[in-house]
Amino acid sequence: MGKYEAAFAQLGERALAQLEGPGGFLAVTETHLVFLDEGGVQRLELARIRRVGRGEGHTLTVQADQGALEIPLRAFPLEELKAFLEGLKPHVARARRATAAPPPAPGPQTPPPERAPTPEPPRPPLWEEEAPPKRPSVELAPEPRETPPPAPQPRGGGSPLALPLRLLALLTLGYTVAFVALNPGADPWALAGVVLGGLGLALTEWSLATSSR
Repeated sequence: MGKYEAAFAQLGERALAQLEGPGGFLAVTETHLVFLDEGGVQRLELARIRRVGRGEGHTLTVQADQGALEIPLRAFPLEELKAFLEGLKPHVARARRATAAPPPAPGPQTPPPERAPTPEPPRPPLWEEEAPPKRPSVELAPEPRETPPPAPQPRGGGSPLALPLRLLALLTLGYTVAFVALNPGADPWALAGVVLGGLGLALTEWSLATSSR
């Protein structure tokens, strides 16, 4: 048994896991992480441990909610120290569960307040009870009568002047075109007047034929 392990044994605590090196001793108890070296004994509550990482200089820091534990790297073989601190996780989780606040004990259940009885509706007068029920009157709607379809209205014939007016409009247009074609050397203004007059007369006649249908 090394000197650091002997010093830990004098504390009267049981180690769940331990690591001894040339410069110190680490032990995990039910509630604490314990570190012994030449400087004495240091403790850190398991349930409060939050992080393990590099510290200042050649140290590893175990950080808790309040305080920290500085472990010199020279105190232990590096690989053994890393494996020991990695195995610290389940002990920390167990300690947190053990220190968690227990759920409140169920108190005496209070019975729900009694509901007041629903008052009975007032009874109707005696004459309403004895009167025979009235049958609802049902009005029969008259049978729908079939409406005869509307008689087809006779279509009126077209105006007798529609066809003559159309023929007259075509003749006027043809005469105007023929006059212009047969008199190419006439005065241009006279030809323009003939064309405009002929077109206007032809359009008037055609419009009269269309409106008199």
